Amino acid sequence: MRRAFTLIELLVVVAIIALLMSLLMPALRGARDQGKMVRCLSNLRQIGGAQAIYFSEERDWFPFNRHDNEAGTQMHAVFFGGHPGRRVPGTTREWWGYAEPYNRNKPNERPFNRVLYPDLPDWDVQPDEPLYDIVRHVPVYECPGDQGMDGWSNVPDIAGFSSRYRYVGTSYVSNYLFVRYWAYDYFKPPTGRTPAWLSRANAYLREQINRDPSRFMIITEDPFLRSQFTYTPLRGVHRNFQPFVNLGSQGVGPGFARHNMLFLDGHAANMLADTSQGTWGRGWKSAGGNRKDDPRAWWNNPLDPDYRFRDITPLPRR
Repeated sequence: MRRAFTLIELLVVVAIIALLMSLLMPALRGARDQGKMVRCLSNLRQIGGAQAIYFSEERDWFPFNRHDNEAGTQMHAVFFGGHPGRRVPGTTREWWGYAEPYNRNKPNERPFNRVLYPDLPDWDVQPDEPLYDIVRHVPVYECPGDQGMDGWSNVPDIAGFSSRYRYVGTSYVSNYLFVRYWAYDYFKPPTGRTPAWLSRANAYLREQINRDPSRFMIITEDPFLRSQFTYTPLRGVHRNFQPFVNLGSQGVGPGFARHNMLFLDGHAANMLADTSQGTWGRGWKSAGGNRKDDPRAWWNNPLDPDYRFRDITPLPRR
């Protein structure tokens, strides 16, 4: 005669299984997050390869702008690659870069696309065309951890933007803060004169290529650049964030987060960064700032090693 399990024995087994699952789930979640981070780094390395080809073809001239004007600065300074963006599903809402044809990129127009996706069309594909979704499949620009448009905390916002990639066209942004708040704000010309600010931005970048290419961050996940703007540590796309750090006898220090970054020399890395103190850290440098008169920005700080480039001679116009 076979002996059946008692209810107590079944409950003990269930409890043991539940305990094992509670122990294993964080590890499994961590492995999944680690896999996403590795895929993201792989994307950035591919973008780094496209960057090297672009620099070679354009003589180290980074695609910071589109039309030598403020709107163009925002478009190509930030969105160096990816698709043109799209509307919010079921609505007529559009993000600002897609709303006006003047700003909206053609599928092949974002500069690095010509290297990574050379077959994209050179016209403004409309929502009713069959190609509309096809040209928006450029997966190298999609971080698997990208979960929303709210760059301050990387959570889905109430408008229904499920990811930056889906609606803006890329999960990654260019390091454009020094272009916008130093080169453009300091050196934008009076109407009718030839702009020199873009030439100065690229002259500064040329110095970084020659002097500090392994530390100068050029492309990153959006929350890191937002943290540079606010000097506030923000949770990274991959959610590894310590809001406070115990400094022992010194008390509690500012938080740290890890962010994936692509550097001028083409390597990508997951970096630990405390961005509340400035725009430099161990192994990384962003040369950011959040306004023309920002006292922490390198162009206003005589103690910063880059201060000597504040009035750098612009490169010859091309």
